[in-house]
Amino acid sequence: MLKEDTAATTSYAVNWDTADERVQECKEFLLNAPQVMDPERLQFLHEVYAENPGESTLLIRARLLERVLAKKTIFLDGNPLVGTLTGVRAGVYAYPEWNVSWIKDEMRLAKMSSLGEMKIADETQDLLKQTYTEWRGRTCIDMNNRMYKDIYGDNPTKYGKSGLWYDHVSITSGSGMVDYPKVLKQGIRALVDDVRDRLRTMPTTVGNKEKVDFYRSVIISLEAVVKYANRYADLCEATAAEESDSKVKAELLEIAEVCRRVPEYPARNFREAIQSFWMVHICLEIEQMACANTPGRYGQYMYPYYRKDIDEGRITKEQVMQLLKFQWIRHLELAEYQGNAYAMALSGHTGQTITLGGLTADGEDACTELEEVILEVQTQMRNPQPTLTLLYHPKIKDSYMKKVVECIKVGGGQPQILNNNIVIQRMLARFAPYEGGITLQDARNCGNIGCVTTGIAGKGSYLYQENHPSLPKLIELILNNGQDPITKYQIGAETGCPSKWETFEDVYDAYKEQLKHLFKISMRHSDLGNMARLQVVPSIFRSAMYDGCIEKGICEEAGGVTYPQSLCITTGGVDAANSLLVIKHLVFDTKKISMHQLIEALETNFVGHEDIQKMCFEAPKHGNDEPETQKFVQQFYRDVDNIHRASGVDFLGREPLIDAYSLSYHNYFGALMGALPTGRKAGKALTDGSVSAMPGTDKEGITALIKSGAEAIDTASYSSNHFNVKFLPSALEGPNGYRTLVSLIKTYCDYGGSHVQFNCVSSETLQEAQDAPQEYRDLTVRVAGFTAYFTRLDKGVQEEIIKRTEYVN
Repeated sequence: MLKEDTAATTSYAVNWDTADERVQECKEFLLNAPQVMDPERLQFLHEVYAENPGESTLLIRARLLERVLAKKTIFLDGNPLVGTLTGVRAGVYAYPEWNVSWIKDEMRLAKMSSLGEMKIADETQDLLKQTYTEWRGRTCIDMNNRMYKDIYGDNPTKYGKSGLWYDHVSITSGSGMVDYPKVLKQGIRALVDDVRDRLRTMPTTVGNKEKVDFYRSVIISLEAVVKYANRYADLCEATAAEESDSKVKAELLEIAEVCRRVPEYPARNFREAIQSFWMVHICLEIEQMACANTPGRYGQYMYPYYRKDIDEGRITKEQVMQLLKFQWIRHLELAEYQGNAYAMALSGHTGQTITLGGLTADGEDACTELEEVILEVQTQMRNPQPTLTLLYHPKIKDSYMKKVVECIKVGGGQPQILNNNIVIQRMLARFAPYEGGITLQDARNCGNIGCVTTGIAGKGSYLYQENHPSLPKLIELILNNGQDPITKYQIGAETGCPSKWETFEDVYDAYKEQLKHLFKISMRHSDLGNMARLQVVPSIFRSAMYDGCIEKGICEEAGGVTYPQSLCITTGGVDAANSLLVIKHLVFDTKKISMHQLIEALETNFVGHEDIQKMCFEAPKHGNDEPETQKFVQQFYRDVDNIHRASGVDFLGREPLIDAYSLSYHNYFGALMGALPTGRKAGKALTDGSVSAMPGTDKEGITALIKSGAEAIDTASYSSNHFNVKFLPSALEGPNGYRTLVSLIKTYCDYGGSHVQFNCVSSETLQEAQDAPQEYRDLTVRVAGFTAYFTRLDKGVQEEIIKRTEYVN
């Protein structure tokens, strides 16, 4: 029975005596046990679609979530924060509705997820084969490609196979910061009542059919989440009845009481708030486990519950840290697998980013004591998930920045730094031109979504992504008249014979023609992909958790959120710009080699042409604050942006925008490419980030690199930039190390940089970890806008991180 709506006056019944031991046991299990694909969702998927022929897709998707939450196996594992993705520890679900080709092509191959090796039992493989048969031709990517071929008479699969782009619609998408505070303050019951009122008072006209289906679906999903929480209450009560240890029994009964309360009703204290948050978060992931279901400004909306409990003596700071450590374990458990290409491109990143710092609605420093506790927890846990981001601004106090630096120094690159002033400018520029505009208060309530992208907390999602194009692939295309030299597909524009170009302007014009062709076909394909996603896999529970969807009566995929974004992730910009600079320098300015000689060297992967490779590597490159080089890189990124904007409106009917970062696409695309004029050999990873220096080419020191990275991209116009810096651990020791790092962050932000992150680990340590992975199981490194366990990364990514330039100071 639900207790009265007042917080208990006693301390919590969590068994604090065994908390450290249980956290360690849970983490050791995750570090050692292989991840396992749980077949339960596949069976529920088969059942629900078979039982609802001809029904609205919205209702089918809601009933699928309802079935999973009602029937999936649940269990207790010593963590007082309950709720897991699957019915097994370290479990992974399959989401074949997006793409099933990997089932046929990769069933017997080794598989890697966020924690390393993943196992698929024989009986699960049989179910996957059945699922492949049922879903082949019906998935998002199937529908996407079929529509493209019908409309444009072209088979788009060749573009992905050639490494021109990565098909975004072939994978689940969860990028955004839902309105967690709404559930904490109001509870799900209030949301259900609101939707029921809207449904009952809405005219039942033909034009409202989709709204009726959406509201019915939302009610099903919300009620399912409440019932899921109550299933844990039932389990804890039954387990407590058999428990003889009084402390264990008391904790179980408290979990039951909490789960009877939240998330159905408002949280009254920190213990209820943390469970309410987690129940919402895990159900979002169960609906579609995807990269970048992001907790947002967690330290802000959880702070009132923390402050109240601390002030009333209900909990201590140390006990809060224990609960957060249990939460960190839950984040670490989450994983996904959607094929080896996806695993290679994302390196297991799940994008559960917590945003720290920033400003209040009134423009004051928003940093809280709870955020300092979060930094301490991450310093101790060294987890790759959740990942932390600091919204940096000049008002942050010195004591807070010391916590930030201490966290960075332990390795793992957390928190990454975003320039808060730039992000606010970006939000105002992005949303002000459209109906409804944006308030300054909302723009200040910004945060990091997933990797390095930004949006509005609780009101903005990042769902409508274009395919992810590879900018250096266009270098291969201009040197081969639009033909991919590896697959022999004609995937680019016919820009002529390179040997006939008389000036560098001819080369650059050809590159821009390839850009125009790329963005034209990419936008067409991805816009149809967004249509396919709306038709096949509309999100119901997640839509209900955003501001705007319930008010409009449409789901997120239909444009329901208040501040939606459609973005194009571009990778390898530095490789493309550097390649063009090398051609300019060697072929046209100094005339050291001819275009024919360069192409011949590239075709042979520099074998027998090592002298040309050396010249290519030593030619001017981004990262050294050299004026002419800087000017060209800036022009290159402006041209990419302008050509993309001129390609037509996006899926939302708005001006299209670009994200510039790599995740691990630089490794994925690199494996599909031949040699480049930069001196990079075939098959090797491209340069990480979007403004990082090609490893080994930044020769002028850290200050020159920082300035080059900050000025390369107009970061208010672009949706992001992505910048990696690697320090030796000794460089950040003592007061001087602290001052050096804070000064670099300030300088970088003053010059207009948007994003920077720091790896604090030596190449020697990384090489040892690569040679003896069992001895470095928990070594975390910064890959892109995320952290990962180094020994679980693809070797191509490992090699790229090892080769990054190390800075001593």
